[in-house]
Formats: sequence, C-alpha cells, structure tokens
Amino acid sequence: MYTALLLLILAASILCLGGIYYKRSVTFGLLVPGALLMIIIAFLSTAVLPSMEKIPSTPKGLPYTEKQLLGRKIYVREGCVYCHTQQVRPIKTDAGLGSVSQAGDYLYDYPHLLGTERTGPDLSHLGGKYEDQWHRNHLTNPRPKRPEEEGMPGKVPGSIMPAFSYLSGEEMDALIAYLQALR
Repeated sequence: MYTALLLLILAASILCLGGIYYKRSVTFGLLVPGALLMIIIAFLSTAVLPSMEKIPSTPKGLPYTEKQLLGRKIYVREGCVYCHTQQVRPIKTDAGLGSVSQAGDYLYDYPHLLGTERTGPDLSHLGGKYEDQWHRNHLTNPRPKRPEEEGMPGKVPGSIMPAFSYLSGEEMDALIAYLQALR
C-alpha cells in the first residue's frame, strides 16, 4: 500500500515539475492537476492511512468494568482531566513516572483522557499505588485543615485540589475503582 503511495507522490512530482518546465499554456494543464494530486496524497497519507492501522492492545489496555466506567464518567464530570494527565511522554520531565504510554494503552478509552496540563500529578500509573481508603480520604479532604492532620494518609499539604466530599458512597466507590484501574 505504501509502495503505491510513493508511486503516486512520484507521479505528482513529475507532473508539477513538468508543468514548471513547459510553457504557460501547458503549465496550467500539468501544474494544477499535479498540485491537486499532491494535496489528495497528503490527505490520504496523514488522515486516512493511519486510521486504518490496527492498534495492538498492551497489558495496560484492558476493558473497564461497569463500575470503572461509571467512575470514569464521574472523573470527566468533576473535571479531574483539567488538572491531571494520564500519559507519560518520552521527555526528561516525565522521567521516573513509569513506562512511556503507548497507543494500545488507550484502546478502550473513548474519549481519550490524556489531559493537556499537569496542575496535579500524572495518574497513568496510579492504580495499586495506594489503598482504597487512602483514595477515599484524599478525595474527601485532600488538604490538611489542622496541624494534627498533617501526617494523615491522603492529606497533601499545598494541594489545590478541591474536596469531593459531596459524592455519594456509590459514586466515590466507582471513582476509586476507576483510579485503581489506571495501571
């Protein structure tokens, strides 16, 4: 398939160069179709062909349970994606965050919740790092309010994360199940 694409690019290039070489009347007869052919080839090679490739699943790319899907919806509804990313990039800043994210990691994610800004930490490898009770404590009250709360599990001094204490028990359990699925 890529061989045919390369041949089309070559043909379009010859048409364009031939149109430039010949006189003006022939130029419009060869240059315009050549340029249109190049635009079509560029569109096919950047938009259509990549979408036709089969993305293999990775060990991280597993289907979600019903509870985890509900937690994912709550994650989106509460705007967690605005402050947390779920992707480890191959750059110095992300060194130490875990393995670099692959396309197959997000096979069952739609829409993808990669995030665009890291106000909070990256959550791509959060699952299994803390116990459910730690997540419950952190989501209910992420910041210590009194000095005696300083060393308590889930309390993060300096955090600007809002408290999600208004979530029902079912919603809190679902959100925690989703966070634990991020491995």
